[in-house]
Amino acid sequence: MATTPSSLDDLSNSLASNVSILTTYLDSVSYPAPSFDQSGPDVTLPKQAPQHVKIARQQLMDQALQIFQLAAGPSEFLANLQPGYHNIAVLQWLCHFNIFRLVPEGGISYSELAQAAGVSEDKLKGVARMAMTTRVFCEPSPGHIMHTSTSKLLATNPNHHDWAVFMCDLSAPTAASMVDAHQAWPNSDKKNQTAYNVAFQHDQPYFDHLKQQPERHKQFAGYMQAVTTSEGTDLVHLINGFDWGSLGKARIVDIGGSSGHASAALAKRYPQLHLTVQDLPEVIVSSGAKAISTDADLSSRITFEPHSFFEEQTIHGADIYLLRMILHDWGFEDSVKILSNIVPSLGANSKIIIMDTVLPEPGSIPSSVERLLRVRDLTMMQVFNSQERAVEDWGKVFEKADPRLRVLELNRPFGSNLALIVLGLDG
Repeated sequence: MATTPSSLDDLSNSLASNVSILTTYLDSVSYPAPSFDQSGPDVTLPKQAPQHVKIARQQLMDQALQIFQLAAGPSEFLANLQPGYHNIAVLQWLCHFNIFRLVPEGGISYSELAQAAGVSEDKLKGVARMAMTTRVFCEPSPGHIMHTSTSKLLATNPNHHDWAVFMCDLSAPTAASMVDAHQAWPNSDKKNQTAYNVAFQHDQPYFDHLKQQPERHKQFAGYMQAVTTSEGTDLVHLINGFDWGSLGKARIVDIGGSSGHASAALAKRYPQLHLTVQDLPEVIVSSGAKAISTDADLSSRITFEPHSFFEEQTIHGADIYLLRMILHDWGFEDSVKILSNIVPSLGANSKIIIMDTVLPEPGSIPSSVERLLRVRDLTMMQVFNSQERAVEDWGKVFEKADPRLRVLELNRPFGSNLALIVLGLDG
């Protein structure tokens, strides 16, 4: 079980200590303190922050959450749950009517903004003021609206905006359809009998349906890029979680690598690596090479190849076959097939690196971290009839794919939602 204080006194004392650790470090490196002001930093800690400071931040978030829950008590659980779905509706409204991008840096009056967006001023006020309770926008003077650090990020970062749109337009309706899907297909593991199918009233698997919508497909790519830069899935964990430098001059195959953002991050850090990004033809056409298009050095070391991981791997003898955030999208048999298609291509020293969620034992890590992993698990259930896996579940997949596969290394870098599993082949 997670060893955290549980009384208000203990929590508040520990929280104060962690605040001191955090602020002392930020002062020491002249990094701006967290702020709701639009000039505040997008990221609370610089990536090079030492681990003890990152631990303090993680504990601080968890303790603040526990203090709120204890102070509210069971009788106010539902009341405090209620704003959640309204926050999603508000975010969807703000994205749909382009409010984030219509608010200038210096702010704007509600009347001018309503006219620019083509919406009712009264409705705009109601929606915006609800958003302000989550520190999205602020009202610096009566009748005027201005950015906060969060709303400014959504206005200026296209990938985060794509994330918001995708969450509201696709993820939320899918989650709301989970009961209906499980009522209709209680034991199904089929890809076209999911909450996503119920929500959008079609009978196609998720990615088949998505690729028929070019705009949604582009949003998905942007969303994925935003996710990779968030703390829990930041590419720094891929870079630092394995000793890539020990490979020397090596070839990496980034399977299902989309626009190549993971490969680009590895190539920037390790100039001796040569990488091939594989994905479906339509993905390569729509988003391939975006991550490297302006960098001649990266372009010379990263290539793109149309390939389905449901077909046998075409590149033989690569040093590393990387599956980052791939297998969690697929159920047991499909995951077995994906791995089985790689095995014949493995050389004597080849390795498969899987970077994906490994579910913890319930209560074994801070709840502020665990709930993000449980969200991923439910998303896999709702969209793919799949699941995130615990250690023993991964072992069953590897055994079925090929009994010779052995786990050489398994670690979850601190701060990462994803673990790295390194596989080798016996014999």
